Amino acid sequence: MADMSSEAFFLTDASGRFRYVNQRALDLGGWSWDELRHMTITDVNPDFPLALYRQAIATLPPGPGLVLPVRAIRKDGSFFPSEVSFARLDIGGEIYVFGVARDITERTQMETVQRQFGQRMLEMLEAERRRLASELHDDVGEAVTSVDALLHALQKTPNAVGADMQSTLAAAHATLRQITASVARLVHHTHPPELLGQGLEPTLRRHAYEFAHRHGLALRLVTGPLGTALSPEHELHLYRIAQEALTNVARHAGATRVSVHLARRRRRVVLAVVDDGTGFDPTQSRPAGLGLTTMRERVEMIGGELRVRSSAGRGTAIHVALPIQNAKG
Repeated sequence: MADMSSEAFFLTDASGRFRYVNQRALDLGGWSWDELRHMTITDVNPDFPLALYRQAIATLPPGPGLVLPVRAIRKDGSFFPSEVSFARLDIGGEIYVFGVARDITERTQMETVQRQFGQRMLEMLEAERRRLASELHDDVGEAVTSVDALLHALQKTPNAVGADMQSTLAAAHATLRQITASVARLVHHTHPPELLGQGLEPTLRRHAYEFAHRHGLALRLVTGPLGTALSPEHELHLYRIAQEALTNVARHAGATRVSVHLARRRRRVVLAVVDDGTGFDPTQSRPAGLGLTTMRERVEMIGGELRVRSSAGRGTAIHVALPIQNAKG
């Protein structure tokens, strides 16, 4: 029955030597039983040394235990990703490990394709944001400026506007000033030009202050100089992560206070956005889920680590740690 299974089974002893494998395991690795019976678990999983194996089984309680991703090796020397489930068996005073190995090559390839697709979508999104910001600035901004100039000229022309229309003209000027401010804010939100010229810290400070003022939030802002620790690409991704985190605060948190922290700590750049809002269960699907997914995609793209801590009624904390050695500059 074991040899008819589509799963690869194996049994090893306390020294890590194979005591039994089924036919699927032989087919998976291309080894014969005569070869495997003289080999150890490390011979087919080079990233799992015998010392680690012995330490694991010594601390592993009887019954189902570890599930580990490993890099398995075939007889021809090629590697393939595998997921192995280990269970300790105590029989007749001896310790054995029963394992089930699964070739996850197809799953890994699918995950790689999905990750590459997500990264490509983010790249296209940034390109579209740059285009949109340019059009808002050049086309809409210039059009509004032209209308304002025409109204100003009309106001200065004697007898062009009757006394009863002066208040209407003043209201039009005020509306144009509001439109100009809104366009400038949209341009900055879509693609902040100062990010490239001034760097992440001052750009993030400005965005955080404007965000807190616009949404009536008490702000605690702590930042430190980053120097040339990060490449422009990494600075852009960190800025977008902070931007997305703050957007989630405004849309979902119902917070009264928000804290933004950006600093360099030895060989890492650390970003944190913390609010005192309603919180949520990070394991459950929710409206802000897409934002968190985008954050994770960005963090993975730059080789960082993302931690999300939240619970109902106790706010949300977004922490990103980016190793500096993974960045240029």
